[in-house]
Amino acid sequence: MRANWKTIVGILISASFLYLAFRKVDLNELKATFQAADYVYVVPSMLLIMASVWFRTLRWRFLLKPVKTIPLPSLFSSTMIGLMANNLLPARLGEFVRAYTVGVKERISKSSSLATIVVERIFDGFTLLFFLAVISVFRAREYPPWLRHSAYIALSFYICAAILLVLLKVRTEPALRILSALTTPLPGRIRDRIIHLLHSFIEGLQVLHSTSDVLISAILSLLVWLPYAVTIHLLLGSFDIVLPVQISFLVLVAMGIGVMIPSAPGYIGTIQFVCVAVLSAFSVTRDEALSFSILYHVCTYIPVTAVGLIYLLIEGISFAEMRDSVKQT
Repeated sequence: MRANWKTIVGILISASFLYLAFRKVDLNELKATFQAADYVYVVPSMLLIMASVWFRTLRWRFLLKPVKTIPLPSLFSSTMIGLMANNLLPARLGEFVRAYTVGVKERISKSSSLATIVVERIFDGFTLLFFLAVISVFRAREYPPWLRHSAYIALSFYICAAILLVLLKVRTEPALRILSALTTPLPGRIRDRIIHLLHSFIEGLQVLHSTSDVLISAILSLLVWLPYAVTIHLLLGSFDIVLPVQISFLVLVAMGIGVMIPSAPGYIGTIQFVCVAVLSAFSVTRDEALSFSILYHVCTYIPVTAVGLIYLLIEGISFAEMRDSVKQT
């Protein structure tokens, strides 16, 4: 894809975070830490990540059910392609690729599909904040101040997003009038396109009328993120870092907040910086924290990217088509 200012900003932010993560780290110590690590948990960790993707697919099926009941294998391939695209493309464009892929295969509105992905991300955000609330009972005073402040900002963002989604569905006409007024300064063609997308978008919010589907999606959201927490706990053990399980959830929440920051594809830099920042607060050395972050990144990046590329070949989608899908969604 042609580089743009968002891509450049993301790369600069990632480079800055990498510098901060590697700053004051002795590379010889880092090498020694990797050499002394026990890699027995690498394969189980990768399997846990794939299990998380399966639960994510199952949840997406529930969210899409009011639009169309779609077979799990079809959704799984679209999910893998989208997550792979997130690892290779900037600005989380994989979400648009995922919406486009399932829209073409299953002949559903791409905007409606994208709407369910937005709802999915709202569930993700509240799930991580739920974890934070639970572990706050045990270690609230030990949280780094930056994490507490970031959690408050994230909570405000997700509450506003959830309210907007509910208003779009429950008070559709007033919400559309307000949004229409806000888009008045835009050129007519762009404004009409936005209004059209909003109508299609609302179709994907049908799940908000089903309490049972919301509850099932909330439970599945826990199953989406629990494998990541277990993976963190296992890989910390690979470096003989012994911490209470609550800290593994804290690291997960911090990374969930961290990846919201614009960055280079694959969240390079942000994951390393966040892991070092959080684990350092619990007496973990910088080289150990950085080593863990790199191994964790490898275990979450490689299987998703590799399987996603395989599905990309199976579906016969080119990178040029992935590029065009962002414009069409």
